[in-house]
Amino acid sequence: MKRTLASGKGFLGNNRGFTLIEMALVLILIGIIIGAVVKGKDLVRGAEQKKVYTKFMSEWRLAYLNFYDRTGKILGDTWDGAAAGQDGQADTAAGVAGNPTDAGRDDLYDGPGAGTAYMGLSQLGLTAPQTNATDNWQYKYVDSGGNAHFLTIAFDWDGANNYNYMEIDNCPNELAIAFDTMIDGEADGSSGDFLHGTGAAWGTTPTADTTNPIQWKMQF
Repeated sequence: MKRTLASGKGFLGNNRGFTLIEMALVLILIGIIIGAVVKGKDLVRGAEQKKVYTKFMSEWRLAYLNFYDRTGKILGDTWDGAAAGQDGQADTAAGVAGNPTDAGRDDLYDGPGAGTAYMGLSQLGLTAPQTNATDNWQYKYVDSGGNAHFLTIAFDWDGANNYNYMEIDNCPNELAIAFDTMIDGEADGSSGDFLHGTGAAWGTTPTADTTNPIQWKMQF
């Protein structure tokens, strides 16, 4: 006897495909999953930015404060305006005139070979902050685009406005914006203690700013 198929049934039995409601529910579920993944990435990025701030930036600021507390002098002050020495104005330039140098950054820990004594952390029994890079004044940060940036810190003097500051080179805008929010409560780049080097607002693309390094004002 020849078999016939019941109305509404095919070779797959009662599987008649998805209804519009079922399709909508699937799409909603996919959207929730994608949203959770994106949110998770944002949380990881925010956690990494806070780690750079707490483990590196703020630790160097604390080293600066401890150095002053023990000596009454400024960490990174290796030039007195005429020769190797200290005049209360940070320069981080290895006992010579000019902008901060890598040799001067090394001296933050070891102290320079000439000039007034006690110009490095190790001379006072203080340790340098921990880092994930080769030098203790560097920190490797990978931005949201997967690009590696090696942040460097130094201390320098703003002669126009008369204050010492921490100088941060190679800081991508996304990280600078996060720092500004943590330190000043808002990310504008032009007011407060954390500043864009030109006093301008932060850019919108996560690219390194090496021409105008970031400034974080120190208290003295």
